This record gives sequence, C-alpha cells and structure tokens, in this order.
Amino acid sequence: MSATILLLAAPGDGGAAAVARALSDRGGHGGVLTLTPADLARARWSHRVNGGGEASTRITLPTGQVLNDRSIGAVLHRLPGLPFTGGAANGPRAKDALYTHSERQALVASWLLSLAPRVIGLISACGTAHGTVSRTTALVHAEQCGLPVARRGGATRAGLVGRPAPGEQHVPRLAWPGGPGSPVPVDVLPQAPAAYRDTLLVAGDRLIGSRADEYGERCQRLADALGTRYFELRFTSRATGTVVTDVHLCPRLDDPLHVEATASFLVATAEQPERRLA
Repeated sequence: MSATILLLAAPGDGGAAAVARALSDRGGHGGVLTLTPADLARARWSHRVNGGGEASTRITLPTGQVLNDRSIGAVLHRLPGLPFTGGAANGPRAKDALYTHSERQALVASWLLSLAPRVIGLISACGTAHGTVSRTTALVHAEQCGLPVARRGGATRAGLVGRPAPGEQHVPRLAWPGGPGSPVPVDVLPQAPAAYRDTLLVAGDRLIGSRADEYGERCQRLADALGTRYFELRFTSRATGTVVTDVHLCPRLDDPLHVEATASFLVATAEQPERRLA
C-alpha cells in the first residue's frame, strides 16, 4: 500500500501525535502526514465538482508536497476549525474577510465529504470534527440505545425534578434560600466522578474497554444513530451504579490502547482499495 494516512489536528494535539508515532512504528503504509488548520489555510487548492456531484481535489502544501484524491488512503479528522486569516473582523474589509473565511471552511468540508469513506470522524459544514451532533444530542442517542446515561436538562423549579439520580447534580441558576422546593430554575448536569472514570472506545468493529461485552451491542446501535463508528464513552462508576457522562465524538486518545486501536483502524481503512478512487 502506498497511500498516505492524513492526521488533521490542531497544534499540540497529543492524541494525534501519539497516533502518528504508533503508525510510524508500525510501518507497512505509504507514510503519515499531520496537517494543522494553518497548513490547510496556507495551501493552494484546486477543487472541482462535476455535473454528477463528484469532487476532485488537488492540494499543494506550503512545503511543496502535493496531495490528490488517489494519494490519500485514510484520514483521522480532529480539526477544530480553520484560523481566521483576514485581519481585523471589524475593519472596512471585514465583510470580505469573513466571506473568504467561510468559503475556505466550506472548501475543507467539501473535500472531506468527497473522501467520506476514508475519513474517520464526523464532518460538519464548517469542516470541523464534531459534525452536526451536539454533546447533548449524543447523550440522548446513547440513552435511546439503552445505555445508562446521566440525566441532563433542567426545570423551572428544583422541586419538579426530584432527587438527584446517580451520577448527576442539580445546580440552581440563582442563589436562593428557599431550599429544594423553591421556585428557582435548576439545571440537571452530570456530576464529576467521585471515584474513577471508565472508558469505552468504538473504533470500527472493535470495542476497547472493560465494558465492551456488557455494552457492545448497544454501542453498535449508537454508532448507527450517530453516523460514525469512531467515538468514546466516558462512565462514572459509583456504589449506586454506573452511568455515561460523556460521548466524545473526537476521542481524547489518552489511553495507549485507544491510540493503538485508532492506528489499526486507519491502516485497515487505507488498505481497502474500494475506498479510494480508481
């Protein structure tokens, strides 16, 4: 295999750096290239979409290296967004600068969507790695798929939500001496873990974590609901039960097993020729 594996990440992204090291140690692929938002913003782009909606892209990086659709085997998408390079956002040319910035974001999104079968991670209209699924929406999907989820929401008064369930806290929006039944609005939020935090990574068909057997089938249903087979669950474990407090659509990659699973997922994706253009 000679296709390049791209890692798109912000400077200082330790997870992406760990995956790059794992891929370099593994070998057997066409090379690893890490690109930051600034690299993409400074690159020269040729992006065409034909009448059938098929896109073709050629990118000349600041280093002179050229990327095209055939040279990319897999992409780990962790972009937080592109930097604004148009100067002051309130000057006489601010409107033109903001328009250029939005067009550049749309360009990156269109490029990633054209590579979609090879991209690990969700893609938003702005090209960022969180797609259109918010943190709250991800937790709602997790609950609908049968996972134990810490409640998140609110009420116009504390007395309407009852006592806190395991893994949650009720935070009044105003300081008020009226007690639990007072008319002060309250937010229902996940509580910081009292003891330890467990994790479960979904990376393609693999599940990494001590709860893989317990929650494996439900996680596969969640993958279908989220539209991605790459995410991380974080659990809060207590004597009264275990609940999901976070669904990370851009996994933190602070566990060596998660790093290795991500590297394997990228290599497996790049090795599937049907995912690359003929």
